[in-house]
Amino acid sequence: MASHPATRTVRTFLLIALFGSFLAAAALGEGTARRILILSGAEVMLPAGQAVDGAIRKDLSAASLGPLEFYSEGLDSYRFRSEGYERELASFLRRKYEAKQPALVFALTDIALDFLLRYRGELWPDAPIVFTNVDPKYFEARGRPSWVTGIVDDEDFTQTVALARRLQPDARRILIVGGSGDRDATTNARAARSLDSLRPEFEISVRSGVPIADFPREFGRLPPGTILLFTMMFRDSEGRAIVPRDAAQALSAAASVPVYSVHSTFLGTGILGGALFDFEHAGHAAARLGARILAGESPGVIPIEQGSPRLQAIDARQLRRFGIPERRVPPGYEVRFRTPSLWEHYRWRIVAVGVALAVETALLVALFAERQSRRRAEKESRQRGQELAHASRLATVGELAASISHEINQPLGAILANAETAELLLQSSAPSADELRQILADIRRDDVRASQVVSRVRALAGRGDIEMKPLAVNAVADAAAGLLDAEARRRGVVLERDFRAGLPEIRGDEISLQQVVINLALNGMEAMADTPSSRRRLSIATRNGSGRVVVRVSDTGHGIAADHEPKLFESFFTTKRHGLGLGLSICRSIVDAHGGRIAAQNNGGGGATFEFELPALSAGRPHENDDAVA
Repeated sequence: MASHPATRTVRTFLLIALFGSFLAAAALGEGTARRILILSGAEVMLPAGQAVDGAIRKDLSAASLGPLEFYSEGLDSYRFRSEGYERELASFLRRKYEAKQPALVFALTDIALDFLLRYRGELWPDAPIVFTNVDPKYFEARGRPSWVTGIVDDEDFTQTVALARRLQPDARRILIVGGSGDRDATTNARAARSLDSLRPEFEISVRSGVPIADFPREFGRLPPGTILLFTMMFRDSEGRAIVPRDAAQALSAAASVPVYSVHSTFLGTGILGGALFDFEHAGHAAARLGARILAGESPGVIPIEQGSPRLQAIDARQLRRFGIPERRVPPGYEVRFRTPSLWEHYRWRIVAVGVALAVETALLVALFAERQSRRRAEKESRQRGQELAHASRLATVGELAASISHEINQPLGAILANAETAELLLQSSAPSADELRQILADIRRDDVRASQVVSRVRALAGRGDIEMKPLAVNAVADAAAGLLDAEARRRGVVLERDFRAGLPEIRGDEISLQQVVINLALNGMEAMADTPSSRRRLSIATRNGSGRVVVRVSDTGHGIAADHEPKLFESFFTTKRHGLGLGLSICRSIVDAHGGRIAAQNNGGGGATFEFELPALSAGRPHENDDAVA
């Protein structure tokens, strides 16, 4: 449904009223912001003015003084200095700020303060003035207006020269370098006067207005005993306008001696350092006075303050450049631009790496100690194993003593009988030479036989070190069987040899492997003690496996009880009445040391088979009837 015309008229009126109220509020808000004008005597973009300007803006903005608007202007009087210029500039500023009257004006340097004292009445008659960087004697020849307060300060060349004398103890000449403009000349003269007390100990001279292009020629070959003091340079002798910071940088690069100065904005350009006028600190001090005025205090009741303490700073890079030891720097001076050492730059990383290395070193030491301890333990274990094996061999020799003595007695008895027969032949009237030769041959044969028995027993009972060398398994098994022949006959056991030809060699210790075969064979003979004599058969066989050589010892005894199988090769497990339970354990240790394995199982027709397998040195050709080791 369409709205009534009167209603539409009311709505339109309300919208217009609300919009007008908004514009009025916006205009009122804009009008309540107080304006701060920062007037520099030099170009507004010079580093010194920027430092003071920035500090003022920062501090006042943080002072909770309500809305503030900041404006910056530069008289640029170092480059444009004439009565007509200032008159035109004042007229321009009056028109520019006619509708934006400042609530507070900052005057940076005495030139800006001069300008305001002449033109404030026609520019901003109601604005209080806060000045900074003004000569301490400024108000000696004139009265101080009630609408002015601020900070007086001046360059202090004596502290900077005292620093230079400390850093260059052999120096005997002071060279003051600056520009040729009015402000430059005044500063140069003041610097020279402040150092008069050092004459005649020091030769003091002034070089004004040298063009930057001539710096290398004029200052590049100065004697080492020269203190080079740079004041400021706004203009050179050829009339060129110069930025002082640029002149300081060019002079530092060209000079053959360190350059000192008294302005903080030159630090970092190449000067070595000095007792520096701190422009940023001056800005903070001026901002404090301005805040008091904006808070309601009258400028006339705020005392004029003295300048800030000097910024005592040194450029570490220039110390290194001129080989000046840092220990000469006086106490209280801050050394800037120092290249941090590896420790300072990577302290926590170095600490972390050091801790990691310490932990790693400790771990390596612990592992090394553990390895050495393990090696000692392994060596002791091997020694104990060898001692046990030797003791076992001695026990085996003891078990074979009866058969060995019988084996030796046979050739000895034959030797004795042959000797007696030879003696009888020699007593006859016509001894036969052929019969004597035959008797001597029999004696020699029986002697060799007895000697072989003794040699085999001595080797088995000996205590030599283990010697790993290539061996033929069949020879090892045959030698063991030779020692067992007599024992087998004594026990009524048929000893069978089943050696497969063409087996590859193994690497091992001959005596240790013989011990294994003998131990297994003696166990088999004991297992057949209750077996009828007609069924007592012991077989020693060799076979070729897959890259291995197998030795089997089989008997026809009572076999292995089911509950004994898992414990057969454990130390001190035995089924013998007077046994120690070390024989099979030693066999397993010997086979393990040779890289092989040993096992036992019952035979299908009665008895048991013990077999051990050893790695072959080369893969021999398997025999067609050989069984591979599972």
